[in-house]
This record gives sequence, C-alpha cells and structure tokens, in this order.
Amino acid sequence: MSTARWWARRAGASRPAPATRKPTELPVRQLYEFLEQDNRSAGFARVAISTLAVLLVWQLVSMLVTNRLLLVPPAEVAAALVKEVESGAMWTNAVATVTAVVTSFIVSVAIGVAVGLALASSRVLSLTGGPVLSALNSVPIIALAPLFIAWLGLGFASKFVLVIMVAVFPVVVTTEAGLRATDKQLVEAARSFNATPLQIFSTVTFPYALPFIVSGIRVAWARALVGIVVAEFFGSFAGFGFAILSASQTFDTARVLGYVIMLGAMGLIGSVLFATLERRLAPWRQE
Repeated sequence: MSTARWWARRAGASRPAPATRKPTELPVRQLYEFLEQDNRSAGFARVAISTLAVLLVWQLVSMLVTNRLLLVPPAEVAAALVKEVESGAMWTNAVATVTAVVTSFIVSVAIGVAVGLALASSRVLSLTGGPVLSALNSVPIIALAPLFIAWLGLGFASKFVLVIMVAVFPVVVTTEAGLRATDKQLVEAARSFNATPLQIFSTVTFPYALPFIVSGIRVAWARALVGIVVAEFFGSFAGFGFAILSASQTFDTARVLGYVIMLGAMGLIGSVLFATLERRLAPWRQE
C-alpha cells in the first residue's frame, strides 16, 4: 500500500462520524419555523391547528360528560347549525345581528377617534372630560340595557345605542394614548423643516398612533359583540342573542353552542381583518 493511500485511510478513520439526527426532528423543526412566519399561509395553518386542538379537547370532554344538557359533542352542534341553515333561521338571525353590530361599530369607531383626537389636542379638555369618560367606562353599561330598551323600544335603535356605549371607550382611550405617545424628536424634526401643524399631524402624529388606534378597535369589536348579544337578549325578535336565549329556554344545548360558535367566528374574522389593516397602514411596525 502506498504511503499516500495509507495516510488517506488513516485520516478517514480518525474523522468523527456525522451526528445522527432523529427522523422526526427535521420535520418538526420545519413546521415550527413555518408557523413562526408572518404570512397568510402560516396564519391559516395556525388557525387550523388551534381549531383542531379545541375540537379534539371538546370531543374528549363531551365523552366524559354524559349529561347532554351540559355539553354535547361537536357533531351534534354541526347538525344543529345545518338544521338552522336549512330552516332559514340562521340567515334571519345573521342579518339582524350583523347589520346592527357593524353599523353601530363603525359609528362607535368614528366617535371614539374624534373624541380621542379632541382630548389629545387640548390639555384642558382632557383634564375636564377625562374623569367623566373614566367614570362612564367604569359603569356597567350592559346593566342599563333594560333602560335603553324602555327609552328606545324594541328593535334596531336600542341595539344601536347600547353597542355604541359599550364599544366607544376602548377607541377613545387608545386614540388619546397613541397621539400623546408620539416621539417628540420626530415632531421637532418635522418642525425643523417648517412643517405646518396639519402636516405634522398627517405625517408624524397620526401614523405613529395608528397601531394604538387599531388595537383599540380590536378590543372594541369584541365588546361590540358582547353588547349586541345582551341587547338582543332583552329587546329583539331576531339575532344571535335572541336565538341563544330561545334555545336555552328549551334546553337545546346544541343550538346554544352553535350560535356561540358563530359569534366566536365573527370575533375571529374581525381580529384577522384588523390585524391585516394594521399591517397595511403601519408596515414599519412589522419591520
């Protein structure tokens, strides 16, 4: 054997063996890295995994709970939803709830942003009106639902006002906080370029406050869903809240859970839409 071949064989024998990797280590790591990504596909995957996990736990718990008045399996809830769709009740209730909550939510966001701008622009107004708004925010507006219905009657008007009273305060608070949290150095830099107050507001202050405002809008959407359900409990002849109340009175647990799932789906859709809106309006936050 030649000397060169002998040294080559010896070097190969002394070389450490490659580290063995478990067969499942690489796919699991790739899945984890994929779920960490901030794109549409990863978002759908995260929602699908969490939904499947909830359904699995729900199915296991329903197997342990034998009393169907307390809990029913997901299959029975799906059958109840299909029955509601076929009878047309789902569409009637959906139109009533979505129309009322979307209309009142848009108005509450407009009012909340306007009031937040006013409070942030005037220290005197913030000091005088802030305590009143804090007191109103602390009052359980939902407990006043019977009074709103007595004043405005059954139907759209009472639901409209009640949802506004519930959803407007998170937008007011986050709008004022976002405008006051603007970096003073950015404002001074804009002033050094002879920017007008309107230009400073449109290019510095308001864009800086946008993430705060969108966060308040997401909270307001969740509170609006709670408000519309309570309003439909007390004074409505259609809607998801009315359907939940009527189903609970007949001990129809599957229908109750079905409409609760529909409300949860509305909350999820709103949260995803507002997160997308935040990425579009404030892309530097993602960077």
